[in-house]
Amino acid sequence: MAGTTRCRPAVCRAIATRLALIEKTISSPVMDIHPLVTHFPIVLLVIGVVCDAIGILRHRDFFVRVGFLLFSLGALTAIPVALTGDSAAEVAQHIDGIAADLEVHDTLGTVTAFLAVALALVRTHFVLKKKFVGFVRYVYLVFGLVTAGLVCAAGYTGGYLVYFYGAGTEPVTSQIELEKRVPRVDKFESR
Repeated sequence: MAGTTRCRPAVCRAIATRLALIEKTISSPVMDIHPLVTHFPIVLLVIGVVCDAIGILRHRDFFVRVGFLLFSLGALTAIPVALTGDSAAEVAQHIDGIAADLEVHDTLGTVTAFLAVALALVRTHFVLKKKFVGFVRYVYLVFGLVTAGLVCAAGYTGGYLVYFYGAGTEPVTSQIELEKRVPRVDKFESR
């Protein structure tokens, strides 16, 4: 067989394993849900604070109630986002040069989730005691604005990780998984 390229059995097995892993990765219905759920707390917390600002500054109870609902839902959704972010970071940490930016994003996300949940719990306490009035509302609004700023910063840094490093994208994730499981094969033996 002139011109036929052959390879050693070990090399052929490595190539077959890589191809099987690629097929499994592409066809797998299970995917990282961090990108799917991460937008909920961003939107809910920011719009909740905007509604609160309108309601508190213009003395409109409807907006205060809507802000309370949206912010509370945003705080609840921040918990699974923080948890799924940890699993996404485990994969992303293998990308060259990402460590410092990943740490910033992780810190912003953790602080934001903690502050949002704490603020929602404190507000719930004041609402149930019917003491969410006057000065308490303005203090809450300041912390709400800080939380909204933090969630925007966390979202921005997360987007930066995706667009600059390719974190969470299929080609980068597949390559990382392949390199962890199968030794790299660069050369074929030709006979």
